[in-house]
Amino acid sequence: MNPRTTAWLALVAILLGGFVYFYEIRGEMSREAARDDEMRVHSGISTDAIDSIELTTLDGRAARFERREGRWWVAAPVEDRGNPTTLDAIASALADLPRAGEVSEPGSLEEYGLGGAARVVRFDVGGETKGLRVGSSTPIGGHTYVARLGDDDVVYVEQYRLNALNHEFSEFREKRLFGFDSGQVRTLRVTWPAVDGETQVAVALDDEDEWQMGVPIRDRADGEALRELLTNLSYIEARSFVDTRGEVEEAALADAFITFHWTLEGDHIERRARIGDLVGEGRLIESPSGQLYTIEADRALDFARTVNAYRFKTLSEFEISEARHLRLEFTDEGEGALRVEASLGEAGWSGAEPKIDPVRASDMVRALATLRASDIVADEMGPAELESLGLAPARVRIRIDAASPPSDGAEPLAEIALGRLDEARGLFAQRVGDARVFVLPVDLAADLPVSRVAFESDFEARSEADEIDEASDGEELPPSDLDADPLEGVEIP
Repeated sequence: MNPRTTAWLALVAILLGGFVYFYEIRGEMSREAARDDEMRVHSGISTDAIDSIELTTLDGRAARFERREGRWWVAAPVEDRGNPTTLDAIASALADLPRAGEVSEPGSLEEYGLGGAARVVRFDVGGETKGLRVGSSTPIGGHTYVARLGDDDVVYVEQYRLNALNHEFSEFREKRLFGFDSGQVRTLRVTWPAVDGETQVAVALDDEDEWQMGVPIRDRADGEALRELLTNLSYIEARSFVDTRGEVEEAALADAFITFHWTLEGDHIERRARIGDLVGEGRLIESPSGQLYTIEADRALDFARTVNAYRFKTLSEFEISEARHLRLEFTDEGEGALRVEASLGEAGWSGAEPKIDPVRASDMVRALATLRASDIVADEMGPAELESLGLAPARVRIRIDAASPPSDGAEPLAEIALGRLDEARGLFAQRVGDARVFVLPVDLAADLPVSRVAFESDFEARSEADEIDEASDGEELPPSDLDADPLEGVEIP
C-alpha cells in the first residue's frame, strides 16, 4: 500500500477514535451529568457553595449554622463549633436533592402541607438566600412534597433523602470537645488538688521530640503515657451541652478534679480545660473557649493524678533481633550462687550447663525488649532498705548483649537487677547503675526468672530422662516394645 495512503488512513482512524471518545464517551458523561442537575430541586448548586443553613430542629430550636474558613460553626441560638459530619450531610441533601416527580397544576399549597405549616430550611449560596419548604407525605409511594422558597411549583422527593434534616439541636453541635491532634501538642501542664494545695506536672517536647519533665522534678517523662493521655483528651466527647453557667456549675469547677494547660505547634497560646465535679449523672468539663459540657463520669479516670504516672519508667528497650547473648546471675539463696549464659544461634538459644530452655529464653528476651515499670518506689534508697527489697545484693541480674561473647567494655542492650516479688505490689527492680527503684507488674514474673528456684523449675532445659520422669509422675508406664511378648495373643498350633 502507498505510504501516503497509509498515513491518511491512520489519521482518519485517530480522528474517528477521538470523536468517539470525546463525543460519545465523555460527551455522554457530560450530558448525563447535565440531566442529573436538571432533575435536582435546586440545580446548579454544589455542596461546598453553601455558606450557611437555617432551620428549626426536631426539638423546636431555631438554629443557624455558618461555614467559616472551611469549617462549620453554630451561630444561633448559641455560639459553638458545629458537627461537620451532620452539617455536611444537610448541605449535600440540599444541593443534590433529586425530584422523583412533580405535581401538575398543584392548586393550593396547603393541600400538600406547603403553606403556613411547612417546615422551611433556608441556605445562602454566594450571598443569595435560597430555601426549601418541606410538606406532608404523599398518599402512596413513600415520598414527601417539597417546594423551593418563593416558588409555587410542587414536586415530591424520596423521604429518606430528607433524613439529614431530622436531628435535635445537640446533634448539630460538635461533640468532640477539643479540635486538636495529639501530635500537635508541644507543652503540657497537668494540675490536680492535693492535701497541701495543688500538685502540678509540667512537661515539654525537646528538640528530639522526647518528652521531658520540668516540674515537680527535672526528669525524662513517660512518652507512652503522655501520648495516651493526649489521645484520650483529644477524642473526649460531650455527653450533654451546658449553655448556662450558674452557682451549681461554678461550684463544680471551683475544686477541679484535674486541669490541663497545653500549647500547640506553631503558637505559644496556652489553652485550658478543666474537669470538675459531678453535675447530674455526668462530670462537668470546661473547654478552652469557656463552653461547658458534661462527660461520662468515668472518663475522668482516664487521666492519672500521680507524679510518677508521668515519669519515665522504661527499664529496658531494644530490638529483639539485636539480642545475641544473655547472662543470668543468681545470688546465694541457701543453695549456692548460680551463673547461666546462653547465645543465640540458628537453632535458638543454647549454652553450657546449666542450660536454659530456648523457648523460655525467648520469652525472657521478649519481655526485656520493652520492660516498663508500673511505678517508681524511690529515687534513692539506703543499703538496709535495698536489702529489704532483695536488691542489695540483687537476687537476680540479667544482662542482654548484642554480641556473643560480649566484648570488654561494651554497652549492654539491657542490664536489670531483680529483687523480691511482692504479690500485692509487684516485682522490685533496678536498672544496673541507676539508683532509682522501680516496681514491675506482678504478671511479668511469669516471663522472668525471679530467683534461682524459679529458674530451675521453670527456665532450665530438661534432659530427656527428666521429661520422662515428669511425664510419668510416679504412674506405671506401659511396657516398651522390647519387653512385650511378640507371640502374645497368637494361637500356636
